[in-house]
Amino acid sequence: MFKKITGVAAAALIVLSGTSTGSNAAERLSLSSWGSPKHYQVAQFVPNFQKLLKEKSGGDIRLKTFAGGEMVKQQFVATAVPQGTVDISLTTLDNWSGRVPDVGILTTPLWDKSMAWTRDNLKPGNPIFDYFDAKLRKEGALIIAMFDIGPPVVSTNFKIEGPDSFKDMPIRAYSKGSAQVLQALGAAPTIMGVGDVYSGLQRGTVKGAMGGLGGAVGLKHFEVTSNMFVPNGVMGTLIHAYVMNKEKFEKMSPANQKAVMEAAAEARDHMQQFAIDKLASLLDTVRKNGNEVTAVEPGSDLWNKFAKRLEPLTASAKEQYSKEVQSLLAKN
Repeated sequence: MFKKITGVAAAALIVLSGTSTGSNAAERLSLSSWGSPKHYQVAQFVPNFQKLLKEKSGGDIRLKTFAGGEMVKQQFVATAVPQGTVDISLTTLDNWSGRVPDVGILTTPLWDKSMAWTRDNLKPGNPIFDYFDAKLRKEGALIIAMFDIGPPVVSTNFKIEGPDSFKDMPIRAYSKGSAQVLQALGAAPTIMGVGDVYSGLQRGTVKGAMGGLGGAVGLKHFEVTSNMFVPNGVMGTLIHAYVMNKEKFEKMSPANQKAVMEAAAEARDHMQQFAIDKLASLLDTVRKNGNEVTAVEPGSDLWNKFAKRLEPLTASAKEQYSKEVQSLLAKN
């Protein structure tokens, strides 16, 4: 399903995806995902999206897919999509915080929204979805699907027994927001692309890695770690999206625009429900592979210790967000 791309091939793809050879030529789109092809945010979305896109467009839209960050690495999506380097890409919304500060609210510690809430609310027509979509459109992109892959976990080579366990530890962060959370706990975060995490843990460049549970299991981080810490929202959550180049979308016919949005919505709903159903079994996989799992239960003493340590960050972070977005989240 996925094909890798480098050098001249990448340049050829850009030309290919941006032009049509005639009035009857198929619309060509490129999609890049930096996540593991086995991760459900890729495996349960991209093939379905590709199939649905073909069906809903009557074969008028052809999608070429590229995986593993070969085309666009995670940290560069917010630049690559608006520039048209790729038409569609997987992204963490927090990667857009430099352009759209309000997206940071979706990763604020003490997140109290469930994945089922995301499934039912973060979709076109919902005021929260539409708010962030409008913000990204001003930056040259638009959101075709938004979803929650679950609270981040921390894969480590040491046991986390409380906030002090993070002190001075080099830990991989996946975004500016996650780095701020780790800093608030006293860690020494380094932002690292998902494809570099395994080797970083193996070599000891980092002693732990913060990221999604699906990615940690799919990339077999348990082979080079001994513990997994499951914060269950006290360190935030992971709201991801598939975003599309705005100019490319607007040049498409109304029928093809509709096909893109409908295909993305159906593929997203399938993937989000799969993620909800899959999380428990993923933790079982971690345990079966010899890692000790420490989970923070909401309301427990451990939760309260982390909440107290992270409260100043949460309070200061909220000052950066607009009253409009805070009101939208409070109402939903």
